[in-house]
Amino acid sequence: MAAARTKKLTKPEVESLIQGLLQSGSITHDSLLEFAERVNGSVFKSPAKPKAKAMTMTTAKKAVLAKFNCKSVTELRKNKTFLMSMTGEDISFKTKDDWLKLYRRWVGVPESERGLEGPACINGINVLENFRPWHVFGLDPKKATAEDVKASFRDLVKTHHPDVGGDPRVFERLQKMRDSVLALMN
Repeated sequence: MAAARTKKLTKPEVESLIQGLLQSGSITHDSLLEFAERVNGSVFKSPAKPKAKAMTMTTAKKAVLAKFNCKSVTELRKNKTFLMSMTGEDISFKTKDDWLKLYRRWVGVPESERGLEGPACINGINVLENFRPWHVFGLDPKKATAEDVKASFRDLVKTHHPDVGGDPRVFERLQKMRDSVLALMN
């Protein structure tokens, strides 16, 4: 590829490049891209991936209500499946944080919380915020075996165990994820 330059090519220079392409006898995607970059004067940059907007309380609320086939918070408070799953937990339903907790638990990981990096992030997911064992372990729940889960856990422990400098909270969360998945498989 051509080095970045500021001067524009002249018509004879561009015609010379075209002749070189035609004489090569094989015009490929790569050769055309190289030609375009030389005419451009620099290598093309990939467009920046737009950042996902933070989820709103309304969006989280609608998704959670839909998950339980409820039309209102009052209906959700009476939903037996929801009540049973939330036994012992106190949710006020008044703040965005409450709805995001429910969204993460029942619907999924919000777009704005994917692709994260940091000591508590594995495969782009903050494991202290989101309980998504299959995603964290990088496994397909329909195909994975107990041995696959154990092997993935062992690989993650190599970098996230407190003895090798990992965060004890992340390690504890990984253990819970492993135990939960293995309990469902039995």
